[in-house]
Amino acid sequence: MNFEKRKNPLRECVEFIENCKLGYPKEDDPYSSSTEEETFEIQEDKIFEIPQCKDVRNIGFVDGGNGPILRSADFNISLNRVAGVLFTSNEWTRPKKTPIKIEFYSATVLDLLEDNNLGYITRFFPIEPEFSKYLPQDVLKFPINDPSIRERGFSLPNIDVFGGVAMRFAEWTYATKFVLNELDEGSIFVRDGSLQTSYTGETERAEDLYHNAIKKGVVVTGLSKTCRLFTQNGNSLNSLINYICNKKFPDNSWYYHPIYKITKAQEKADLYFVKLHKNSLYSFRFDILLDQAKKMSEDQCEIVISNLANNSDDLSYPGYPYGLIKADQLAAVTFKELEPQKIQLIAELNQDNYINFILPRLRSVNAHDLLNIIRK
Repeated sequence: MNFEKRKNPLRECVEFIENCKLGYPKEDDPYSSSTEEETFEIQEDKIFEIPQCKDVRNIGFVDGGNGPILRSADFNISLNRVAGVLFTSNEWTRPKKTPIKIEFYSATVLDLLEDNNLGYITRFFPIEPEFSKYLPQDVLKFPINDPSIRERGFSLPNIDVFGGVAMRFAEWTYATKFVLNELDEGSIFVRDGSLQTSYTGETERAEDLYHNAIKKGVVVTGLSKTCRLFTQNGNSLNSLINYICNKKFPDNSWYYHPIYKITKAQEKADLYFVKLHKNSLYSFRFDILLDQAKKMSEDQCEIVISNLANNSDDLSYPGYPYGLIKADQLAAVTFKELEPQKIQLIAELNQDNYINFILPRLRSVNAHDLLNIIRK
């Protein structure tokens, strides 16, 4: 029997990518989808070497983590943490007035709202009473058709996302207290991620942070581990900037600016791309709050970036701020700790209620977990 000889399908897959993505065009510019995004041509004269940090500022970093404990199609209980890390003279110091991390449970149910329409209701339950002041004081409510909670390609949201929603809201409220309690004029605040907000009501929490930071003279920034911005020719914008900047400064740290200015209510930022250590394999999107960036000189912006670079020489991850590494370690919720939390939570339930009402709901979404156990 004769078989037509064919290429290895993986080789064909690789060839398809190679044919499209090897090299970069000589002319390409950022892609813009909104009149609220001002973009600038990509040019070599916008690449600058990061100067040595001679004006060391206090820096605060905040990050959050979460994981689901119990979940069904109509309720979710998650464990959440938010952590803050303070660097003084580029040395890690414990916050003086703010807990280094807060922990809380979030519980979300699908239920009728006041208007008798279905919606998601999320409440916060601090593990320690003193953590309450760092959390949103109101219940979060989202109508089921709220576009901000809808997953792309799906008509209805997955209730599992609300653990992350609760964490994001808590990041903003904790960060506001952290700025007020721990940072002084001239300090720098760094959020893990961009300054973009996504969920209904989240922008107001961010604005509260911005208002207090501006009033106190603290510069608000955000560093993104991932960047999905792209160019008009369909290339990764971060990859293209990294390519041209490393050609100019192959052995140095650098920053690129300007590239984007965003004036949306949900995202007010002046964007930079930065390589924060000469030996780093990565460059990152870096946001400075637009209202502050517009009033800062080039020298003042360089002070902010050089301080971030000064904090990014840890050998475990050169080019990424150690403050964010530490905040991530403190805030992370690991899979190993969720199972004991689940056992404790079930023990708190009335067993008749658990068997008759809770367990059937858990079975509505956990059949795949059983298959994973069988596979092992």
